[in-house]
Amino acid sequence: MILLVQNNTEYENDLRAMISAFFPVEKIKSATPAEVSDYSRKIFGEFTFVFTALFDESSTRLRVEEKGYVKYSAYAYGNFQDRKRYRNRLKLASYRLLSEYTGRTLPWGSLTGMRPTKIATKGIDKGKIRSDIIDYYQITYDTSTEKAELATDVAFTESEIIRSVNPLTDYCLYVGIPFCPTRCLYCSFAAYPIMEFASKVGDYIDAVRKELPFISYLNRDRRLVAVYIGGGTPTSLSADELAKIMQCINDSFDLSHLREYTVEAGRPDSITRDKLEVLKKYGCTRISINPQTMNERTLRTIGRAHTPSDVKRAMNDARKVGFKNINMDIIAGLPNEEVEDMQFTLDEIEKMLPESLTVHSLAIKRAANLNQEYSIYKARINHNTDKMLSLAADKAKAMEMLPYYLYRQKNIAGNLENTGFARKGYECIYNVLIMEEKLDTFAAGAGAITRLLNIEDGIINRIDRVENCKNVDEYISRLDEMLERKQLGVDSRIISI
Repeated sequence: MILLVQNNTEYENDLRAMISAFFPVEKIKSATPAEVSDYSRKIFGEFTFVFTALFDESSTRLRVEEKGYVKYSAYAYGNFQDRKRYRNRLKLASYRLLSEYTGRTLPWGSLTGMRPTKIATKGIDKGKIRSDIIDYYQITYDTSTEKAELATDVAFTESEIIRSVNPLTDYCLYVGIPFCPTRCLYCSFAAYPIMEFASKVGDYIDAVRKELPFISYLNRDRRLVAVYIGGGTPTSLSADELAKIMQCINDSFDLSHLREYTVEAGRPDSITRDKLEVLKKYGCTRISINPQTMNERTLRTIGRAHTPSDVKRAMNDARKVGFKNINMDIIAGLPNEEVEDMQFTLDEIEKMLPESLTVHSLAIKRAANLNQEYSIYKARINHNTDKMLSLAADKAKAMEMLPYYLYRQKNIAGNLENTGFARKGYECIYNVLIMEEKLDTFAAGAGAITRLLNIEDGIINRIDRVENCKNVDEYISRLDEMLERKQLGVDSRIISI
C-alpha cells in the first residue's frame, strides 16, 4: 500500500492517477499531515512508500519517503488555487519525482486521463500545425516523440470523421448483449455466462425489442449514422435470436442515412456460418473477430475456449459470406506472453489480412478475476508492453493501416494506451464518435449508457449520461423506468445554436 499525504485535497485525483501510472495495482491510502503526525515508524514501514504534497500559495513541496526517511523531494511552483494554470505543473513535477524514485520513464510522461488526443484536437481547432502540437505534448507532459506523434496523427484522422457528421441532426445507436460463453480472466464488464442465463435470454430480447422502437421515436426527426451491437458477445446468441434483434432494428429505424453497421462477433468459438449469414442478411457491414492472442497456451490461461484454428476458420467463413470490413482485437501484455509471442500473433494476423486491428494494453481492472488473483499472475506478466505496442504499430503499417482512434483505461501498466488501426476508408466511425463524444449515442440493453450532448450557442459544453440497469433481471423488470429516464434526458437537455 502507498500512503498519500496532503494538506489540501484539491488535486487528490491527479496525484492518485500519477502514482497509479507507476504502480497500477497498489492500493493508495490518503491522510492529512495531522493524521499521520501520530504514526509510529513501524506504521510507516508498512507502506511501500509515502508520497507527500504540501501546498501553499507560492509552491508545493513534494517528497517521497520510505520507512520515515526522505528519499527524493521536489517543488512545483505557482499558486495551487489557480487550477487551470497549476494542474499540469503539479503533475509534471510529480511525474519527474516518481520517475527519479523508480528509475523509470513513462512514454506518456505526466499525461493521464482516458483521451490523450483531446489536447491535439484542441490544437487542430485553433489552427496549429502538426509539429507545434507534437512539441506541446513533449514540453508540457514529457511525452515521448512516438506517443506525441501518435496522439497528433490520430487527432487529425478523427477530425475528418467528426467534421462529416452534424451533432444537431445525426446520432448513433448502441445495442448491448451482456452474454458471453465464459468470463475472461481480465474482464470487468457486466457479462453473464450464456449457459447459466439461457432461460432469461428470450425475455431479455423482448425487452430490447421494446426499447429500440422507443429510441427510434425519440429521434424521429434525426438521422441514424452508425449502429454498433456489442457486449458481452453478441454471437453468444443463436442465429434466430440475433435475427429477432436485427429485424427489430430494421423495422424501427430509418437506415437510409446509415454509414456503418457493426456487430462485435468477438469470440471465434461463438461464430458460426449461419450467424454470419444472419448478420449479412440484416445489413451488418462490419464485424470484429477477436483472437486476443494467437498463442494457444495463453488462450487457456485467460479463459478463452477457442483455438487459433477457430480464428482462421471464422475469418474464412466471414469472407465467404461476403464481409469486406473485418476488425481483429489483440491484447498486449497478457500473462505468460513475451515480446516474441506478440510478434507471432501479429505475423499470424497479417496472413489473414483484416481491414482493421485494435491493439489493447492489458488493464488490471478492479472487478476482474485477474485483479483478485493478481498474486498468482504477477510474476507471469511481462511489463515490457510498450515494446509490444511498437511491434503492433509496425505490423499495422506493413498492412497499410494507420492509427485512427486512441484511448486509455485505468490500471494499464506503464500508463499505456489502446489504439485502433485501419486501412484508409475502413475506420470505425462509431468508435471515433463515442470516444470523442461528438454525437449523441442512444443505447439499449442492460448496462448500456446513453450519452446526450448539451449544446449552447453551437458549442458542446456538457455530456449527460442516462444509464440502464446492469443486472439483466432488473433491466427486464424495470424497463419502463429506463424508457422514462431516456425521455427525461432528452426533454431536459439544452440545445441552442
